[in-house]
Amino acid sequence: MFPHCKLKEEDIKAYLPTVTSSQVLASLYKPQPSFTDFLHFISPAARSVISEMRAQARIIKELHFGRAVRLYAPLYVSSYCINDCVYCAFKTSHKHARKRLSMDEIMSEAEIISGYGIKSLLLVSGEDPKAMSVDFLADAVRKLKEKFAYISIEIYPMDEASYRKLFEAGVHGLTIYQETYQEDIYKTLHLRGPKSDYHKRLEYMAGGAAAGFYNVGIGALLGLYDWHVEAVSLAAHGLWLRKKFWKTKVQFSFPRITPIPGGFAVPNAISEDDLEQLMLAFRLFFHESDLFISTRENHLFRQKVAQTCASHVSAGSQVVPGGYRDAEDRRQLLGQFTMNDRSSVADVDHDMSELGLEIVYKDWDNCIGV
Repeated sequence: MFPHCKLKEEDIKAYLPTVTSSQVLASLYKPQPSFTDFLHFISPAARSVISEMRAQARIIKELHFGRAVRLYAPLYVSSYCINDCVYCAFKTSHKHARKRLSMDEIMSEAEIISGYGIKSLLLVSGEDPKAMSVDFLADAVRKLKEKFAYISIEIYPMDEASYRKLFEAGVHGLTIYQETYQEDIYKTLHLRGPKSDYHKRLEYMAGGAAAGFYNVGIGALLGLYDWHVEAVSLAAHGLWLRKKFWKTKVQFSFPRITPIPGGFAVPNAISEDDLEQLMLAFRLFFHESDLFISTRENHLFRQKVAQTCASHVSAGSQVVPGGYRDAEDRRQLLGQFTMNDRSSVADVDHDMSELGLEIVYKDWDNCIGV
């Protein structure tokens, strides 16, 4: 469990089966739900009133976000990694072709993404500081800011001074997944590398918030442990960050494990229905928070949750370095995860617009800060 969570796993598992659908409905319409109400939203009983949960989540989302869905795209700059995480395609023990992009190659990829109209960029790399130094990344960000209004990062964890250097270069968002909040399970999944230190990894998000990032994104890799227990830890982590760093907005992502070469037996598979319930629970509890859904999920599911709970959707994604420019890279290099939605940006725009959603390509205007 998240160390600052006041609930214990055994208490959660004992309480959830006792929740009734009447309790869920009573929680559903509270203007300010409590943490107990959040437990009701993730309970088995909530599945019987999922239609009501969808309807209320839609009302809350439209109240705070309108009918808008904001598009972003990832730009992978390196697939080198020094960690050995058993579930990840980038793990250091995988003997496959890897690539790091030069500055010219990064800008070439950026030209294509910008050509789609997308102005919100997620800069991604494997966790290897030697492959992508802080100074190199800062230089890249300064150049990328000429094309993108908003840049966030999902790279290796850094100290506060390094985060501040990237913030000053123009990065405004940071995402770090704890992967699983279960410390004993965590140790069996992260065999080597800096990521194997459970408590140290938890500290980095606070360092990013202290460095000035406007947005910090967290998530658990769904499938590693019981999603109900992970949901409680994720929510508790979000509340803790919001309390400690009230100037920073907390965002949530919901990645499910996808297949990797060599295989990985998912120990606690989470279904699509489970994932929807989880996302609805977060929208019902965290009214103003951004909720992200990536191309790990299929096109129809992403359309569904965009109407009720998700505020951010990736589009036209490539998950290998150089994948936007070079089809050969997409065939030969290993992606970080398996994509289940390969729809073009135009297709995502068209299909979601048909549902009455307003597609926003630029979700950030640099009227304050750097």
